[in-house]
Amino acid sequence: MTTVLWLLGPSGVGKSTVGWRLHRLLDRGSYVDADQLGLCYPSNADDPENHRIKSSALGALWPEFKGSPLIVSGFLNTPGEARLYTDRLPGADITLCRLRVDHAELRARFLGRGWLPGHVDQALDDADALERADFADFTVDTDGRAPAEIAAEIRERWAA
Repeated sequence: MTTVLWLLGPSGVGKSTVGWRLHRLLDRGSYVDADQLGLCYPSNADDPENHRIKSSALGALWPEFKGSPLIVSGFLNTPGEARLYTDRLPGADITLCRLRVDHAELRARFLGRGWLPGHVDQALDDADALERADFADFTVDTDGRAPAEIAAEIRERWAA
């Protein structure tokens, strides 16, 4: 059975950075940034985050990943959005890990990117929504921590 770890959290929390670090730490398996699978714009009004496109692309790639651990990073706001993807990974043992950070640090990380500063409030709202929904298998706090340290904790908690 292929194990899949999905890193989720609001934009700016560090999903991609930590996902890549974790992939390098494992030194085996594959890493996919779901956002890269859905860079198709303009998006449809009924799917503004392109979840249907991204989940379809991940499903098409799935046979190539079977047999070794797969790390995926990407924003999921609801259990329903998660199912769009997990339903396309038959036979996978899927673990959802939410990355969490306080508002001040999330704001600083997001603005530190230097692009789309007008979306920072949406990232903060998304963080609050994820806190309320709390559908991940486990959560890792990232406040004041280096990506390598976060990846090491996740590695300890995830049975890859």
